[in-house]
Amino acid sequence: MNNAAKMIGSASLVGLLAFSARAAEPTAEPVAPTVAPAESTVLPNAPKVGDTAPSTESGQAPGASAGSSEGSPDWPCVQRKVMTISSAQIWDGPPVDDLKGWENDDKIRELTTYLVSRRIPLEDAEKAIKEYAESQPQAERDQKLTQLFASVLSSINKDRTFVMGRVEAFQRRQKARAEEIEREGQKLAESNQEIPAEEQLGPRDATLTPEQQEYNWNARIFQERQQNLTVACEIPILIEQRAYEIAKLIRAQMSS
Repeated sequence: MNNAAKMIGSASLVGLLAFSARAAEPTAEPVAPTVAPAESTVLPNAPKVGDTAPSTESGQAPGASAGSSEGSPDWPCVQRKVMTISSAQIWDGPPVDDLKGWENDDKIRELTTYLVSRRIPLEDAEKAIKEYAESQPQAERDQKLTQLFASVLSSINKDRTFVMGRVEAFQRRQKARAEEIEREGQKLAESNQEIPAEEQLGPRDATLTPEQQEYNWNARIFQERQQNLTVACEIPILIEQRAYEIAKLIRAQMSS
């Protein structure tokens, strides 16, 4: 694997994390250990695969599920893979599944973009929702707020689906990297060269052969990218939490 390929692979996850950092700015649109090769020989100091990325201290919104996702071999996160947040998980107001009309409402679309941004503090989001509610005729207020929620939920689900797809794509690349590194380790063993020790997975070691240096570098890059998985796995949870908090704020402005 050449350096250019390594930089491209790393950039994809960096892009995902950057997307999360600006997650729905006022102008934004709608981001491992891995499964080991079957029946393969596990070499000393080779990248370990087969686990899910550990979770952090971040909580989950009510209705969020944890655990592995059946039928999703490329999903590396602890929380169960659920592609769509349903309104029933976070909303106790009027049904929105078949609600129409909000797609062409410019005020709702503009406010939605503002509300889904995690850069916007909740107190500012609450103020914007209250101002919007007060600008609506009393007789239409609940209907308009329900449409606002439908718009927010749709936007957040698009963001979240995009992010989860990127996490799975990263997982697939890590599987391929782990298999490549294992093949490199096999070649070292066949040529009677030792696998570099764990403490050698750092700056280039002059005592290593070129083949060991290549293994060293590839294993180091693999491990560094694995560490990013925990952060990436938190992004769908943070998006879901935002949906739950905004739903509560909208609901608080409704009379029924």
